[in-house]
Amino acid sequence: MIFSMTGYGKAEYNTQGLKLRIEVKSLNSKSLDLNFRVPSKFRGLELHARKALASSLYRGKVEVNVFEERVESDEAAQLNTAVVAHYIKQLKAIQPLSDEALLPLALRLPNVLAATNDELSDDEQASFLKTLHEASENLVSYRAQEGGSLEQDLKTQLKDIETQLEVIAKDAPTRIETRKAKLLENLEQLNVAHDQDRLEQELVYYLEKWDINEELVRLKHHLDYFTTTLNEAMPTKGKKLGFIAQEIGREINTIGSKANDAGLQKRVVVMKDALERIKEQVLNAL
Repeated sequence: MIFSMTGYGKAEYNTQGLKLRIEVKSLNSKSLDLNFRVPSKFRGLELHARKALASSLYRGKVEVNVFEERVESDEAAQLNTAVVAHYIKQLKAIQPLSDEALLPLALRLPNVLAATNDELSDDEQASFLKTLHEASENLVSYRAQEGGSLEQDLKTQLKDIETQLEVIAKDAPTRIETRKAKLLENLEQLNVAHDQDRLEQELVYYLEKWDINEELVRLKHHLDYFTTTLNEAMPTKGKKLGFIAQEIGREINTIGSKANDAGLQKRVVVMKDALERIKEQVLNAL
């Protein structure tokens, strides 16, 4: 099974006086890049949260947004008047309006409200980490769903390459004989004297340059290895699949350089097109 690197998950926790919502979004990245946007009271749990997410998300540019809402609570938030006054002063420097005109804008800026108590109880800490875990699990489920479509497309493109490979391998023996016969025919048409031993040496040289049997064997091996890796149980395999795709590309390019045949070259183009789609999709794989 393969997982996509992109995904979204959220979870909510509701208790008397508090509503907590956590959203986790993930995009492509070469490594794990975690970014947190949380109320200041939860900052002390960030290190713990990072370790928990790293153990389940592995890779991706991950953004964690935490929203806290107090409902039906006797505990009212206090206005941070010093911050509001500072915002209004800065806004006046930009646009000289009255305090009354600038107040609504200032109140929408960060940190204008401060809770009366920023200390987290043990229950609140446990609730936060539990909600974060649920959100990350939902993200993993989303990744798995996206990964299913990704895996299906990879197998389709891989099958296209295998189909072309089978046809090329089937025609390979007769291709060499056809090229040899064509060379001898051209030589006869020239009607010039030649050394037979030297001719045989030159034929061997050119036929070896056109021979693609080794490339076909290696390409088949790389395709099988790609399929095996795709079916492995390991959660992260995107980088490995990318490396195998590079090896597949090298063999296809070598076959193309040795083609010397319009029909074979067309099949190489089809394989290259399928491989490019594979490389694009592998970038999305975890």
